Amino acid sequence: MKQFSYIDIFAGCGGLSLGLHNAGWEGLFAIEKSKDAFATLKYNLIEKRKHFCWNEWLPQKEHDINEVIRVYKKELEELAGKVNLVVGGPPCQGFSMAGQRKKNDIRNELSESYIEFISIVKPKMLIFENVQGFTIGFKDEKENKGVPFSKILKEKLECLGYSVEGKMIDISEFGVPQKRNRFIMVGVLEGNPHEFFEILYKNKKKFLEVKGLKEKI
Repeated sequence: MKQFSYIDIFAGCGGLSLGLHNAGWEGLFAIEKSKDAFATLKYNLIEKRKHFCWNEWLPQKEHDINEVIRVYKKELEELAGKVNLVVGGPPCQGFSMAGQRKKNDIRNELSESYIEFISIVKPKMLIFENVQGFTIGFKDEKENKGVPFSKILKEKLECLGYSVEGKMIDISEFGVPQKRNRFIMVGVLEGNPHEFFEILYKNKKKFLEVKGLKEKI
């Protein structure tokens, strides 16, 4: 296992994995429920780039994260403390301000699956990504705003021993031709998660210059 190893959960078609591939990391495996999205990830990052050092016990196909936890819990437990990073964020549709935003959307429960996965694998670091609505509490019948899922997630990760910090990031400041705010949460077992964001902004200008991009897209 390489020094910079990671697992991508709720991987979609592999956007985060592609970024980590370009940064020199090695993927152990990815978990994605959508058959079409996983087929895209598999074509680009497994068949074309040979990016993943795929664990033999997990079939290279689409998977529901809860099924992986249930069927392969023993194998996941054997990875505990050996993985540098877990990345990914549960589906955003139930939280998104652009959609119907339903508190009882069954996909919102996948945040608990994320916590359970982290509690089993115990990576040294984690990066969680979601929409801005994840930081805004749902209102009850009396229009009282509830506790944001971001706060609940932070508290549960801290109970697992992680130091955690989350920030809203405007990704158009980093070369993406789309004004889109994203909630990024970083957790570490050792160190200060604030340093992640310091490094991110410190290197922003140089990164854009290397890519031949303007500071605002």
